[in-house]
Amino acid sequence: MNLDTTIAIDLKGFFRWWGKELAFLVPKSVRQRFRDHYGRLIFTPVTEGFEAAFLDDDGNLIAKQNLDAAGSHNFQSLKTQHPGIEKAEILLRLAKHQALYKLIYLPGAAQENLQQVVGFELDRYTPFKADQVYYTTVLQGKTEQGQLKVLLIVVPKPILDLQLSALEKLGVPPHKIDYEAVLADFPELDDSYNLLPERYQQRSSALSQYLTWLVGSLALTLALAAMIWPVWQEGQAVDTLKARIQQLEKQTRVVDNQQGEIDALRAETQKLIDNKVQAPSLLAALNELSLVLKEDTWLTHLQFNDKRMQIQGQSPAASALIGLLESSEYFSNVSFVSPLTQDKTTGRERFQISMDVSTPIEKPEAEEPEDTDTEETEDSEDAADTADADTEAGSEDTSGDEADSDEASKKAVKHE
Repeated sequence: MNLDTTIAIDLKGFFRWWGKELAFLVPKSVRQRFRDHYGRLIFTPVTEGFEAAFLDDDGNLIAKQNLDAAGSHNFQSLKTQHPGIEKAEILLRLAKHQALYKLIYLPGAAQENLQQVVGFELDRYTPFKADQVYYTTVLQGKTEQGQLKVLLIVVPKPILDLQLSALEKLGVPPHKIDYEAVLADFPELDDSYNLLPERYQQRSSALSQYLTWLVGSLALTLALAAMIWPVWQEGQAVDTLKARIQQLEKQTRVVDNQQGEIDALRAETQKLIDNKVQAPSLLAALNELSLVLKEDTWLTHLQFNDKRMQIQGQSPAASALIGLLESSEYFSNVSFVSPLTQDKTTGRERFQISMDVSTPIEKPEAEEPEDTDTEETEDSEDAADTADADTEAGSEDTSGDEADSDEASKKAVKHE
């Protein structure tokens, strides 16, 4: 396929097809109200006149009758029996021997003036000249070489004029003329051409044209609305979702900021808790320090910072304090900060000691074994009862001894 090939679009044929498809969706009564014609009355030439066939819009045969050349009376009776004929489309269908058709191929440039070009070259394709026949052309597309494929239909003027004259005597002006052979070989071309000369063609009324255009415009508007409305709705839904997403994003950012602040506060709080847990208890350390130091040693200064304690004071034997403090589980890395000096007033040694302070690790208490033996429990209860009895006896003895001592003391007083 050549990509440079110009694509020809038959807008008239497209809208004709589209109108038929849309008309199928319209109720039959509504179609009849807005149409100029209802049904079709087909006249086919026969030996002594015409064969008239009346069809409805769906192609169903309603009536059929033969009419001779002077059979106007018969035709009037046919219209009396079927009043719908008054609004029927009158069609003259030429027999196979009354016309001819031929497929011809023309250059692509001839498409703009196809009818005139074929008229100039008509004697090359048929035995007739352009002034001897009535003819029409139907474009059927293009070949791979870009040539136009054209169906040429020709009917001699004397033949067609004779048929039109006979119909005129019957008082039947035709709306359209087609060709039986073309209908048989190209059924898709029905309503695509008309052999009726222009001088015989009837113009539809202004009201009919207006209604036709109105219905067509309405159908086009509805079709466009049917295509555009869902897209517009989808667009509105997308815009709504975008607005909702933006709101959620703002709320998410606020929540994220709040969560960040909460996490920061939680981290600071946890840091303080960890420092509190890790730091030794100052009260416990002071209590331990008061227990370790003897009563002859006193402190004048104490400083505690970052698990490190410094103490200053006086003691009779300050050098022994290092060992005492090291023996405690609370203190470690005990050392003198400055040399020992002698206080001349008290005779004690002045000291300045630095040490690390830590909370001792508590050892888990050993669980006492449970006595499950019932006999051992009973034995222990018996032993307890025996001990209570001995205790009472001892108490009685003790009271007797106390009584004896009181009598001895009374005698000593009298003796004095």
